[in-house]
Amino acid sequence: MEIKDKNTNTSKNIKLTWKSLLGFTLATILLVVTISTLKVNLLTIEEWQTLLRRLPYILIGNQENWVVKGGFALNIIISLACMIISTILGVILGLSQISSQRVVRWLAWFLTQFFRNSPWLVILYVVLYLFPFQINLGFVSVEFSPVAKSIVGLSLVVAANISEIVRGAIQSIPSEQWEAAKAMGYTNNQILRLVIFPQAFKRMIPPWMNWYAILTMGTTLTNLVGVPEGLTSVRQVLELEGERFAIPLYTILMLLFFLYCYPIAWWTRKLEQRLVE
Repeated sequence: MEIKDKNTNTSKNIKLTWKSLLGFTLATILLVVTISTLKVNLLTIEEWQTLLRRLPYILIGNQENWVVKGGFALNIIISLACMIISTILGVILGLSQISSQRVVRWLAWFLTQFFRNSPWLVILYVVLYLFPFQINLGFVSVEFSPVAKSIVGLSLVVAANISEIVRGAIQSIPSEQWEAAKAMGYTNNQILRLVIFPQAFKRMIPPWMNWYAILTMGTTLTNLVGVPEGLTSVRQVLELEGERFAIPLYTILMLLFFLYCYPIAWWTRKLEQRLVE
């Protein structure tokens, strides 16, 4: 037994060594390419000053004051609004997929599979042209801006995936839990609300967080339907200042997304490890 343990530890060390070596090699290549690119596209002091002056426009789409008019902040706002809406819709669809009524179950399954397997950009364009830009309700007029339409489109996609998360988490609870609760006189609604859902909720959190990170990165697609988010702000600055600023500006935007999304991914892994333990 001791010999097997030593061999296992040795093989694990070898695998870790190869992974570390591969990671170090890729990091070195990326660093060399980045340094060589910066040397070729080295900015002058005046250009750095211009870059710093344009930075607020990348962040909030505004250089005059701190009112958010676009930029990376709009990506975050869209992602938060979409996640709230999609969570509500996803829970309703997920519970409907396990409904005892066949029509409700089939309809929820169809909607889930339809939006899960449709391209995000196509859905954004469909919503963009499907909804009018303004609806008059007598004395009240409701405007549907590209931002609002993008929130609706992205919410449909993420809601379908959250629906699968809810359904899978609930069905992953052992059937003995249902049987024991029924033996104690609980109704199906009481079992779901008081016994099953609290246990399933813990299993929903890691994939839910993972989908929020994916959604945040996916908000860059909204620039194609006229939303003035971060990528749009970068392109507008490039039109004014020239393509020489392309690498620094796109790198800044990439770092902003990384700094926002990586902690979410890190916490997701930690929660998954806790659930396994």
